[in-house]
Amino acid sequence: MKDTRQLGSGVTFRALVIGTGLVVANAYWLTVTSELTEPQNLLTFVSLFFNAVFTLFVVEMLNRVVRVAAPSHALSAREMLVIYIMVVMVGTVGGHTVMCFLVGTVAHPFRFADVENQWQELIWPYIPQWMMADPNVLDGYFRGESTLYTRKHLMGWSSPVAVWTVFIGVIWYMLICINSMIRAQWTEHEKLAYPIIQLPLRMVEEGSAFHKNGIMWAGFGVAGLFELLAGLNYLNPAIPSVRLNYYSIEHWFTEKPWSSIDGIALSAYPFIIGLTFFVPLELSMSAWLFFLLGKAERIIRMGMLGAREIHFEERAGGAWIAVGVIALWRLRRQLVHVVVRAIRGGPRLDDRDEPMSYRAATLGLLGGFVFLTWFSMKAGMTLWGVVGFLVFYLLMSLAVARVRAELGPPSHEILWLDPARLMADSFGPKNVGAANLTVLSLYYWMNRLNVAHPMPNQLEAFKMAERVRISNRRLVRVMVFATVVGTVASFWTYLHVLYRTGAANSAGFVVGIGHETFGRLERWIVRATGPEPGVVGALGSGFSITAILYLLKGRFVWWPLHPIGYVMTAATWGGLADIWFSVFLGWAIKITILKQAGFNAHRAAVPFFLGLVFGDYVVTGAWSVIGLIFHIPTFVLWSP
Repeated sequence: MKDTRQLGSGVTFRALVIGTGLVVANAYWLTVTSELTEPQNLLTFVSLFFNAVFTLFVVEMLNRVVRVAAPSHALSAREMLVIYIMVVMVGTVGGHTVMCFLVGTVAHPFRFADVENQWQELIWPYIPQWMMADPNVLDGYFRGESTLYTRKHLMGWSSPVAVWTVFIGVIWYMLICINSMIRAQWTEHEKLAYPIIQLPLRMVEEGSAFHKNGIMWAGFGVAGLFELLAGLNYLNPAIPSVRLNYYSIEHWFTEKPWSSIDGIALSAYPFIIGLTFFVPLELSMSAWLFFLLGKAERIIRMGMLGAREIHFEERAGGAWIAVGVIALWRLRRQLVHVVVRAIRGGPRLDDRDEPMSYRAATLGLLGGFVFLTWFSMKAGMTLWGVVGFLVFYLLMSLAVARVRAELGPPSHEILWLDPARLMADSFGPKNVGAANLTVLSLYYWMNRLNVAHPMPNQLEAFKMAERVRISNRRLVRVMVFATVVGTVASFWTYLHVLYRTGAANSAGFVVGIGHETFGRLERWIVRATGPEPGVVGALGSGFSITAILYLLKGRFVWWPLHPIGYVMTAATWGGLADIWFSVFLGWAIKITILKQAGFNAHRAAVPFFLGLVFGDYVVTGAWSVIGLIFHIPTFVLWSP
């Protein structure tokens, strides 16, 4: 039984005030770096958010000054962690990975309909206007040199902002309910590792030697020096630097059959190498190996045998669904016990240390289902369409959360594999229907990338709270509050910025996402067909390969290939596939240390690799802030 006398002390009034201010500031930061920076500075594109770590670094540094000048006013480690978690919550909503897509979607279809695309006949009849921006207020939004702060503009956006804020609040809350139901199984029974939380915990833990460790600062210096020189070189090309971020080698493969390799690049991101050091060797090896096997398959099947399409993306979709199904199967006893306790009560499962009581979590999840069903059917979906959406969305959410909690990959991008795509692939656009596909397309913003997914970030927040003894139940309220404030702040910053600069002039993707979303929907409606055998077969093969790999991994201790390595690179691009060589370098360094120097040397090297991550994040964050303050383009880590 935990001693709860001091739990919750991190949730203080001043922590909430500071956290709220930083939530709004980060919403603005994420907006500007997504839409006004060229190339884009994608701060939430990886598992550990750049903006959140940099914000925590600034808070911790300022707190050190306060601790010297006025020790009684210094923030505690718990308070700093609460602030960090609040900033992470806005990262699951703001910027390129979510809000860009949402704002771009609700402003697009009425503006860009024309005779050629026939959206007025094909799409408009199925669009619920109460979800969308008023077409009469979009001139200034697209052209710029205007302002959000007129009665007409504010009223024209009031409906979509209110509707989608409630929608986000409900779905994000449902995921908190699910996390409350499964946390004990994954954290206490299976004791999953949660590798992503190591750096923020080390940064705030009181009495930690992290900031005094010379090995850590050596790693910080290596990564920081590379990023510092890269940034200076960007401003002044005469300053030498080493290019670590992206080097395409497609020009090595220009002749048949090698030209079928379709995109391959080298990179040596220090933070990816550092994060990979904490990933199990079998996963990191499997990731780069399956990536290369996928490229070899392209060369053989397309370059030599003349295949026109292999449906790698659909195969990846089937693989991710398999991860979700297997995770759900392993949770079946826990979920049954939770529901039984919620209905009958009794002491069979102790839920006193959970973020919510099992009864509250069950009722919250059920209420969320009812609301989303009502909401989606009011928007025009059929009941079976809503069920299909929820099944695919929650399976993918469970899969991403499981992968993050167990293995902590540096990135888990799942591009274009949203419930609409999976339903269209599985049943055919004709059978899904234009009304269902239209509303599902309006939900596309949630799942286009999956890199800033709320469920793993919420679960990791509960794990961090457990480590520093913050009450999870108080933290739930903080997380919900930060999510709602972050959503409203992100809407505000996007509209504030775009009315001033013009969405059509944006360097980001806020207009492009509309073309992508409704162009895809147009193709589905115009070319409505039943399920294609090749597509369905690819979904099934991805599911089957993943299930077989799980079976082999569970049956044979010696089996070297991890199924998640396949899942992460099944599409042969996106996610770990784009950073495969950095993952390879992290794997090679780690296995060399273990084989040549042993476990003690590996343990001694941990601070160095944390330093690689820390240095990359701090210097990259600093360049981004410099660009934000002085309105100048600066080096962007993810730029090709």
